[in-house]
Order: sequence, then structure tokens, then C-alpha cells
Amino acid sequence: MPKHSPDRRFTSFTRNLPPSKSRILRRNLMFVGITLTVIACLSLISKANAAGGPYVVDDGAINPPGECNVDLWNKSVRHDASSSDLVLSPACTFKALPMVQLGAAIEYNRDDGESETQLSPQLKAQLWNREDLGLQLAAAASTHFVINRAHSFDGADLTLPLTFTPFQALRLNFNAGWTQAYDNGEQNHRWTWGTGVEYDLIDSLTLVAERFGQQGAQQAWQAGPRLHIGERIDVDIVVGRNLTEDRDQWLTTGVTLRY
Repeated sequence: MPKHSPDRRFTSFTRNLPPSKSRILRRNLMFVGITLTVIACLSLISKANAAGGPYVVDDGAINPPGECNVDLWNKSVRHDASSSDLVLSPACTFKALPMVQLGAAIEYNRDDGESETQLSPQLKAQLWNREDLGLQLAAAASTHFVINRAHSFDGADLTLPLTFTPFQALRLNFNAGWTQAYDNGEQNHRWTWGTGVEYDLIDSLTLVAERFGQQGAQQAWQAGPRLHIGERIDVDIVVGRNLTEDRDQWLTTGVTLRY
């Protein structure tokens, strides 16, 4: 019998998918390919920390003084090829300000044929760090501005992240906060909350899961593996689901580089 090449088998498989699912699959495979190419081109050493990346629930730690991280991730909504988010988020802790981490997030959002780019300056300060008790407490704040829009200010967030480490391989994260957002021209103020768990299964693999929400609004969960490539690079594969309204499901792929 004739043998078919992998490319022909893949083309045959994608041809049998609905057009929207085929586009989502190709876009995610392209992003994973680019991510792996970046990883293959980097040979760095030093363990990458957990938390952060595409996850919503924050932890109580900041980067060590003099160190930075860059997060890049892509989120695609299942059953809706027209909805996606691409986020680039760098952050640094400078030696002159050892208790403060400064950063920003640039987000390109596409939904139902419309798109916008949002810029979010971020600040995170560590308030308390008791390694003997396994407790870390921080305060995080961010503001959001939409580029190329008459009313550019889009909201602000304040969060108190607390991390409890009962033993080295397990971290429990708890968030309480407040958000101000402009939803379709209406200004809303809501309390926010979140809980998350990180478990180091082996040196090269951490399992992460979280549940988060806003008062009277969105509630959702996310979970997935985090692969530690070398020791300065993390790769996330995350699935999530909205628990309110239309119960959207999504897939997120991301990479974190620390230096």
C-alpha cells in the first residue's frame, strides 16, 4: 500500500474539520512552533519561578533584585475563531528598588471582527516575606489604556496576593482585590477574588490550577502543565472555562523567559 507523508495526512485531517476549528488549530500550532523555535535558539541556565504567565491569580513574590521576566501568550476561544488575545508582558525588579517590581502588559484583542490594543502599566510591591512561616504578601496595581480610542482610560485593578508554602513543592495562592472597568460605556466597580495551587510534580514539570471571579460578574477556572525548559524558560499549556453566561472555553499557550 502507498505510504502518505505526514504533511498529506495533516492536510487531510484539517480538511475534514469545520473552517473555524481548522483556523484555530493552525493558529495555535503556529504559535507553539514559534515558541519552540525561540526555546531552541536560547541556551540559558537558572530555574524559572512558578506563577505568573497566562494565569490570572497572582502570587505574593516578586522578581529578585536585578532580575526581569518576559511573558508571551496567545489565548483562543473554542468554537469562536474570531476571538483571541495576544499578550506581551515584561517586568523587572531593579536593585535600587529591591521591594518593587515594575512592568507592563501589551494586549491585542480580537473579537467578532473588531480589534483593539490595550496598554497596562503595572506595579507590584512585596509587603511581607516570612520564609520561616512560608508566607509572602504583596500589593499589585495596574491601569488600562486602549490605544487609538477617544476615551483611552479603560479601568484599573488593585490586588493583595498572598502565598502560603506548606512544603517546598506546594504553593497556595490567595487573591483579594477591587477592579474598575468600563463595560460598553458603563463604569463598574467590583470586588475580585482568586485561589490557585502550584505543585512541582518533578523538577521539569509544575501543575497549576486556579479559580477566580468578580462580584456579580465573571467566574472561571484555568489549569494546565508548566514545563521548565533549561532553567530560565517556562512553557504553559492552559485550558479554561467561563462558569457564567455562555460558558466559553479556551486554550492558551505561552512562554516565560527570565534573565
